[in-house]
Amino acid sequence: MKNVRNKNSIPTWFLYAAIAVLLFMNIFAWWQKEHTINTQSAENAYSFIDPSRRFVAQENLIVNFQSLREEINRGYEHNPDVSMYFEYLPTGANISTNKDAEFYPASLLKVPVAVAVAKKIERGEWKWSNELVLLSGDRDNLFGTLYRAPLNSTHTIEDLVLRSLVESDNTAHFILLRNLETEEVEAVYEHIGLKGFFDTDGRISAKRYSTIFRMLYTSSYLSPAYSQKLLAFMTESAFDDFVEGGLPDKTMFSHKIGIATDKNVFVDSGIVYAGARPYILTVMVKTSDEELAQRIMRDISGKVYSYVKNYVEEDF
Repeated sequence: MKNVRNKNSIPTWFLYAAIAVLLFMNIFAWWQKEHTINTQSAENAYSFIDPSRRFVAQENLIVNFQSLREEINRGYEHNPDVSMYFEYLPTGANISTNKDAEFYPASLLKVPVAVAVAKKIERGEWKWSNELVLLSGDRDNLFGTLYRAPLNSTHTIEDLVLRSLVESDNTAHFILLRNLETEEVEAVYEHIGLKGFFDTDGRISAKRYSTIFRMLYTSSYLSPAYSQKLLAFMTESAFDDFVEGGLPDKTMFSHKIGIATDKNVFVDSGIVYAGARPYILTVMVKTSDEELAQRIMRDISGKVYSYVKNYVEEDF
């Protein structure tokens, strides 16, 4: 008599496969639980420590800049027409020269306006591809070439921001500024602790201005995508005779310069991406001699870069 197989019976291979899947799922659940517990234990073990510490190598956690401070102060501490602020981003350690001196920031004011524009785009009120009209009151021939464009010509917001930051184009800046609400720009200053800035005489110290680049680096006001975009724009700056002149070739430097010849002011501020040792450097010089301003900025910049890149703690 032939064995008749029950059509409703479950094949043996299927049972084995089901058991294997269940076993795998149990093992994975156990591993995930143990991994979570171990991770939480490690985090709890250092609950008083900066969470970002585990991403920064010990040798890059520099806090000692005493000899750099002394070197720069020897050359510029007694010169009230030179102010410098340096901040080492991995630890927040900083030094300054003539920290209370205030200067007219000139075109450095274009950065907060660009930030206000980016915020408006981030909120969905504008798009980078939107176009704005050039009016006669926007034209300014001191910096940039956009003033040569025909009246009533239209330009994308992205192009205007790029021109404003990279070429320091005044016309592009004025078009953007005219289309923003005053409150939108004031909100940027308020975020970095400069509320009421427009009620002052417009001067600012190197240290206080540096908070603008810290804001972009930490992406505390804009989302990372928009902070990244503005910082990337400023690595293309056409002005490399000031702070950038003291840096080795191909060093990534996201910065904005400002020149006000009527006030005898030259300023440069930005982030030097010195490998795993990034830092903010802002230098302001009051002089009628542009070449002197360039020499001073190159000298300070070179000293800072050399110290940061070559620093080695004896214990390492």
